Amino acid sequence: MPPCRHTIPLALDVLELDAEWQRRYPDMKGTIACRPCAPRTSWRCTNPNGSFEGHLPTGRRCFDAWSHTSPPDTQRGMVLAAPRSGPLQGAEPYLRWRAGHKDTPPEVAATLGAALDEWDAAQRSRATSLTTAAHPPLARRAGV
Repeated sequence: MPPCRHTIPLALDVLELDAEWQRRYPDMKGTIACRPCAPRTSWRCTNPNGSFEGHLPTGRRCFDAWSHTSPPDTQRGMVLAAPRSGPLQGAEPYLRWRAGHKDTPPEVAATLGAALDEWDAAQRSRATSLTTAAHPPLARRAGV
């Protein structure tokens, strides 16, 4: 799912949102967004006195939300370019398949593998914390 939480049709190109989007919207899910949704979000990078406090510049001329998106790409291409966002947004099966495919270049497979290892570790950690919260140790339950 993209940050807007809509399912993106496979035929629709997507954009990657940069660190400024993540700073402004810390609860967004992943960094891949559909082309119709991202441009509808409007904010300015500068005010009459210069940049807004905390603004993360792009390294090129930067004036609004649109300045903080990548060029459009296919969903498959963008998931390969932003593999840490892929599992968050439903592309985990594709990334696992692509990482293990015989035609995937070794450096791409390594990058995908690292992102998937991080995802797996986060899922294990999350599962452990949920289990611990649901079933606290006996001493805590007994009030000891």
